[in-house]
Amino acid sequence: MKVWVDITNAPHVHFFKGVIRELEKAGHEVLITTRDFDGLTGILDMYGFDYYVVGRHGGATLEGKLIAGTERMYRLSKLIVEEKPDLALYKHSAEAPRVAFGLQIPSIGFVDNETAVAQNKLILPYTRLLLFPKAIDAYDFLKCGADPNGMRPVNGFSELAHLYGFKPDRGVLKELGLRRNEYIVMRTEPVKANYFNGPEKSVLEDVIPLLPDIPIVLFPRTPEQRERFERFDNVIMPERPVDSLSLLYYARLMIGAGGTMNREAIALGTPTISTYPGRLLAVTRWLVEKGVKFHSTDPVKVAAMAERMIEMNGSYRAYIRSVVSGFENPMDIILKEIETYEELGKFTTMRVGEPSEAGNLRGYVSLNQGSDEEERN
Repeated sequence: MKVWVDITNAPHVHFFKGVIRELEKAGHEVLITTRDFDGLTGILDMYGFDYYVVGRHGGATLEGKLIAGTERMYRLSKLIVEEKPDLALYKHSAEAPRVAFGLQIPSIGFVDNETAVAQNKLILPYTRLLLFPKAIDAYDFLKCGADPNGMRPVNGFSELAHLYGFKPDRGVLKELGLRRNEYIVMRTEPVKANYFNGPEKSVLEDVIPLLPDIPIVLFPRTPEQRERFERFDNVIMPERPVDSLSLLYYARLMIGAGGTMNREAIALGTPTISTYPGRLLAVTRWLVEKGVKFHSTDPVKVAAMAERMIEMNGSYRAYIRSVVSGFENPMDIILKEIETYEELGKFTTMRVGEPSEAGNLRGYVSLNQGSDEEERN
């Protein structure tokens, strides 16, 4: 089969890299399309993938998004008509599902942001099989046009797929002048996303002065955000793509105002604090409830929890990994669905139910327990 994978955001490269490699190993032809946005081509080049650059990001305005999305869908249509793939695969792409639907190409879409309502309304009605984390209420997707007979919940979160083939490499530490377990990683708010309605000033600007004076590797999303953090002497902002998974693996702590890097850190067992200022995703609330993530936009509370997480680092890492070990990896589900489609010409769907408990909760070390109890564990 020829499988078309549309990659429209930097984290999606990590999400699909394992799927792409395994499909190629199985003898399938993989067609990759992407767009000009957020260093995407640099990351694809880092993995040695061949791809077509089709279109660009439309920026923060509705007018820009509409024009760029329309132009991209037109250009994609011409390419896909020529390439004739047998199956389409995407994650939160607004153009690929409509092109696939128009050309009657079966599609598998993974969606994990129920707050991106406008985008979801452009994706879900045209997606043959929708995969989504069980933490999300299926009704949120049904309201946006998802087919109730074409939904498959996954007991996990998307960033587990990012760890495919991962082996920590200390080269990134040498590159940035860091020492293992002696720095913090930060990520700023997704200010260009259509679902973001938070303030221009990042909460991280008020958090940094309250933290221990150790190196902070910060990943801004815009030049304006980069300028706002240049005043901090202990903040390092990489100028080019780096091995962020290894960076997170060796970090003491992750503090992020977004979502992807936070969940990557959790997948790796790294203590994580969310400072996202808007409505929390269902997956974020789910991870907070399971005790593998803390959330606050109060700089004082964030700093206090950071100190607590640093203090009980080893035992808390062990707990995170024990919980995560019980989750499903979306990559495995996607590959199984492609195999099923190839053999039977159809996908597997499941009854949508409540999220199930996962992970071994024995050995749990509460963030509210005292340090004396931590030492006994």
